[in-house]
Amino acid sequence: MRRITRPHCGIRDGVFPLLCVTPVWPPSARNREDAFMKHVAAGLALCALAAPPLTAQSVHAGDDLETVFDTLDRRLFDVGFNTCNLEESASLVAEDLEFYHDQGGVTHGRDAFIATMEQNICNGRQTSRRERVDGSFRLERLYEDGTLYGVIQFGSHRFLIVDDTGHAEPTGLAEFAHLWLLNDDGVWELSRVLSYAHRAPE
Repeated sequence: MRRITRPHCGIRDGVFPLLCVTPVWPPSARNREDAFMKHVAAGLALCALAAPPLTAQSVHAGDDLETVFDTLDRRLFDVGFNTCNLEESASLVAEDLEFYHDQGGVTHGRDAFIATMEQNICNGRQTSRRERVDGSFRLERLYEDGTLYGVIQFGSHRFLIVDDTGHAEPTGLAEFAHLWLLNDDGVWELSRVLSYAHRAPE
């Protein structure tokens, strides 16, 4: 234990008055753990703020494309589609997006795509959920003069309707092919979508 002296207290005859001495106990193990976790949390927050976007530079730095596009797919569907985060969806698609659906026709442009989501998926009447079929994820890389400029993402996914109790009822299966291109800033954007082979759930 150490002692501190209050500023207004002086030494009288070389002795500290008893009331002017305040004991300061060392922090307990719990306090040390709390302090450590606060430092860890602060460090993680700084790392998150400093993390670069998923760009060509990060790919060339050694990032695995499978991981990059798994993350992009989850942002597009797990965040954008499943939670109706339209801002997240809009941030991932190109302004000149073309979406080809084997039953719903063609959608041109980012604004029309977001409006369609808002009208058909995020209308508050029901909760939809998309799940990617395990093992269906596949990538094909596109190069020009040896430089990567695009990726085609193939896969299968199922769609479900979730009721108020949390029960999810499968409504269908489909195949998809997504063309992702690097824009002028080196950021991946979803440029073309093929949504096809829609069928009843298995």
